[in-house]
Amino acid sequence: MAKLFAFFRNRAGGAAGRLGVAAAVVLVAALITAGYYWGTRPAEEQKPGLKVIDDQVDLYIKDVHYTEVGDSGNRLEINADSAAFLKKENEARFERVRMKLILPDGKTYELSADRGKLRTDRKDVEIEGNVVILSSRGDRFTTNRLFYSDGEKKIHTKDDVTLTNPRFVVQGRGMTLLLKTEHVTLSGPVKARVQ
Repeated sequence: MAKLFAFFRNRAGGAAGRLGVAAAVVLVAALITAGYYWGTRPAEEQKPGLKVIDDQVDLYIKDVHYTEVGDSGNRLEINADSAAFLKKENEARFERVRMKLILPDGKTYELSADRGKLRTDRKDVEIEGNVVILSSRGDRFTTNRLFYSDGEKKIHTKDDVTLTNPRFVVQGRGMTLLLKTEHVTLSGPVKARVQ
């Protein structure tokens, strides 16, 4: 650095020399600052982020569409931002999931949640995080966690749940919805408002 300053002082004399030295100092400071800034940024800022996938995951897919038809004729359509399949656990994990359950009689239930799991051997589903269910009859259920049992043909939760439709709003803790009969049971302290 001292040699660089001496070079500028020897090349130009007087005020012009001092101006050249000042310009050199500014240039060197800018290069050092830029080198420090680019060289010390966290790795995630330097390169696009990579998602670390669990070692147990056999397959990871983005923008998923999955369809499953059960022995009873129920059809389950799943769309998700991503899915991870774990063959040994018979499990598929979904992020930002949207599901549609179509019953043999044509009735439908649309479910959405932040994440979900499908047991591929039993066709059971667990979804959680901002869960919303919309039925073809116009009913809307909201809760935090929900389970669908394909063997029992029921949707259930132990969490707080709110059921709304054009006629009423009902809140309770815990719910069971039997799909064959469309019978809904709310547990715990129940509040209802007729509209």
